[in-house]
Amino acid sequence: MESLLSIRGLNVEFQTPSGPLHVLRDINIDVPRGKILGIVGESGSGKSTVIWAINRLLASNGAINGGTATFDGQDLLALNDRQMLSVRGEQISMVFQDPMTSQIPVLTYDRQMSDIQYRRKELSMKDKRERAIRIMHKVGIPDPEDRILQYPHHFSGGMRQRAGIAMALLMDPLLLIADEPTTALDVTLEAQIIHLIQELRAEFDATIMVVSHNLGLIAELCDQVVVMYAGEVVEYGSVSNLFYEPAHPYTQALLNCDPARTQTKTRYLPVIPGDVPDLHVLPTGCIFATRCSQVMEQCKTTSPAKVQLDESQHVASCHLLDPGLQASGDALKNAPPQGDVSGKVRPKPSVESGELLKVEDLCVRFQTNSWIRSKIQKRPRFVDAVIDASLSLRQGETLGLVGESGSGKTTLGRAILGLVQAESGSVIFDGQELRALSRAGFSQLRRNMAMMFQDPVGSLSPRQTVRSLITEPFQIHRINADLDEEAARLCEMVRLPQDFLSRYPHELSGGQARRVGVARALALNPQIIIADEPTAGLDVSVQGEILNLMNELQETHGLSYLIISHNLPVIRHVSDRLAIMYLGRLVEFGDSDEIFSQPAHPYTQALVNGVPQPDPNRRRSLVSIEGEVPSLANRPAGCEFHTRCKYATADCRNMRPPLSQIRVNGLDREVACHYPLVGESGEQ
Repeated sequence: MESLLSIRGLNVEFQTPSGPLHVLRDINIDVPRGKILGIVGESGSGKSTVIWAINRLLASNGAINGGTATFDGQDLLALNDRQMLSVRGEQISMVFQDPMTSQIPVLTYDRQMSDIQYRRKELSMKDKRERAIRIMHKVGIPDPEDRILQYPHHFSGGMRQRAGIAMALLMDPLLLIADEPTTALDVTLEAQIIHLIQELRAEFDATIMVVSHNLGLIAELCDQVVVMYAGEVVEYGSVSNLFYEPAHPYTQALLNCDPARTQTKTRYLPVIPGDVPDLHVLPTGCIFATRCSQVMEQCKTTSPAKVQLDESQHVASCHLLDPGLQASGDALKNAPPQGDVSGKVRPKPSVESGELLKVEDLCVRFQTNSWIRSKIQKRPRFVDAVIDASLSLRQGETLGLVGESGSGKTTLGRAILGLVQAESGSVIFDGQELRALSRAGFSQLRRNMAMMFQDPVGSLSPRQTVRSLITEPFQIHRINADLDEEAARLCEMVRLPQDFLSRYPHELSGGQARRVGVARALALNPQIIIADEPTAGLDVSVQGEILNLMNELQETHGLSYLIISHNLPVIRHVSDRLAIMYLGRLVEFGDSDEIFSQPAHPYTQALVNGVPQPDPNRRRSLVSIEGEVPSLANRPAGCEFHTRCKYATADCRNMRPPLSQIRVNGLDREVACHYPLVGESGEQ
């Protein structure tokens, strides 16, 4: 295959106070013309650094110490800054991970897209706008003539990402690079972006690089895959090679850690033991040796050579694959899975265990307009974020709360804790009505209720050390305790080295910061923890470590969890019961296993079917849910899901279904649908 981009011998270092950091070493990657290449690996493996290096956008302390990057016949690393300006944006375009921070919030899309075309001197402003409208239409943005005049905050997360792709395509680039394009998106928006990229590749014959740690995304999209670890390429091959015949132990471990690959429910997820090594001092042997379950003596002393595994350019660097050594590839394939936890299964909590939390008909509304403005503009003064939400949580149970972005999951969690004021309804915790409590009374009770916030680093004060952060609850509640002793106890509980106590949040990885959040939540031995997206942005191995830790602590301390997430494969493995939210209403509630195997509500069915599978042979031809989530200020009449439901009838458009109880396979379930997909007998 002809390569549009060929990287050879790329080496990158960053100068730090601790000495040079060898972030990329002898990187060799070919990007075939007209194909989609995926780059996978844990955080810190160097995936994004490759992109920044070829675009010559490294930080001021970064330096390229060798190698070439031949793009369409020219070496990008040999070009001067002025020459690179004509390459970036025109010949190579980027779709960034967070569209909200990569797009200018104070400029309309019309202005931003016109500015991108500043080199097209021959085009008038009208021509530039027409080109922008055409490309917005191609990426599936409805009413582009009107929406081009709007600002980024007017767009949903999925629409902002579509706008980012439209901007990247404006100059007809030869190479499109997408850096974690679906990380912050829920499963339905993720599926839409995946299909959009596939359509663009087919229509424009585009060459695309996708950087991601989402193996389902890579399996759905890519033709070729590069696996990186600690600044090195450890395996390269076709997507079929990587998913059906993984050769390197690290590739096998990554695949084994993906919860979407495990169909049988288990409370504990496989992990890769250890951490990515410190790249200040490089080991003499294999870079993965310290974490490999099949390590041999030569792995610790000699760097493995690249081994060609077949004629399809499947290459891996591992001593076990070297035919010159006694070990063989058969030994690697027959070895036990890395981090096997198949024997660790926690039984479900007893149905008879007492109800710790009971929420009934809880409503939360936010004011969006003043009384005068609402009268003049004839707009609603309030929007209802949560409507008539009712659920319960038993002692020692894990309840999963799932739904698309904007469905009201986080608002419901915050309202339970009193962090958001509820308009009406009841929240009973341990037999006590919380909404009737004074502020002082609620503060005392909050010792038994804790929250883990979505952003593990952003939720920690940057001015406080880890010790100060995890012992702060004792000071807030004026509990007389030896803070040094408590800090040591909490560090041991979440398996965080005690020398981390003097570190600040910016010195922690995402997984380490999440452990600090767990320790802080557990400081006062609460009975219930509300965890908001506890695995957001984490690698598959790290998210397994966090969830395994939470399960162990649940067994030890009898904790109850309300886990808010749009990561359905994770929720499937850890939750006992499941609540599904759409536009602030609960549409289905019941046993987790039963809901995943036989969803009763069309929205639940679409969410379950929307999860990308880490299997190239299971690529979907259709998006599970089309269309945008309706505005809270303009709710559809009847069933609020009817505008996106393929089963909708006249009744659905005119009458809102109540949350009714049905029986499926002998178990009670609540569902808000005129025509549930499963009946009394559980037949589909």
